[in-house]
Amino acid sequence: MNNNTASFLKRSFLFGSLTEKELSIISAFCSTKKVSKNHTLFEEGETADAFFMVVYGKVKIYKLSPDGKEYIIHVQGENEIIAEAAIFDKKNYPAGCKAVEDTLAVRIPKNEFVELIRTNPSLSIKFMSAYSKRLREFVSVIEGLSGTDVKKRLARYIVNKVSKDKSSHVIKLDISKKELASMLGTVPETISRSIAGLKKQGIIDTKDKNIIVKDLNKLKAFIQN
Repeated sequence: MNNNTASFLKRSFLFGSLTEKELSIISAFCSTKKVSKNHTLFEEGETADAFFMVVYGKVKIYKLSPDGKEYIIHVQGENEIIAEAAIFDKKNYPAGCKAVEDTLAVRIPKNEFVELIRTNPSLSIKFMSAYSKRLREFVSVIEGLSGTDVKKRLARYIVNKVSKDKSSHVIKLDISKKELASMLGTVPETISRSIAGLKKQGIIDTKDKNIIVKDLNKLKAFIQN
């Protein structure tokens, strides 16, 4: 299991630059956890005693309003790290995490991970470097979202999805329109209109739950205009 776990961790941005020996040390105290669709990986308010990496599947990070309405903060797919910030500055998870589809995750326990960093300064540098790059990516996304209309937010979301899978211009919408709308700060009806608008311009097409990017350069140009 350790060898499998090490290979899983290697695929993430946080652990991607580590050596085989370093990965072996970390995977020795990790475990895997399967979560069925619509079941929780952790709930808001639970003790933050671990963080996770998604091996396959998809999860959503969400908060509940006092009246029970669910607000999606973001959706994370394979190779993504979740809840790592909570183990450093929070005693409890500030939000819940639920599987959008059947998911396998690597569980990285807090105490062992923090002790590893404390006793291995070189690892701390590697992790800081990984997060520095990640932060620049987030800043770019935020700058792109601010001040843009919903159709451009949707276009940027599609471009980012295509960039992660360069082998295909077909995007599977494996989250609901309600969840996508929550991520983009709008409502499902506006998402539907935005998709229809991009289809009318001949930039994308749809089939079942897939979005087909017909002209990626035109889609990128639409974002810039």
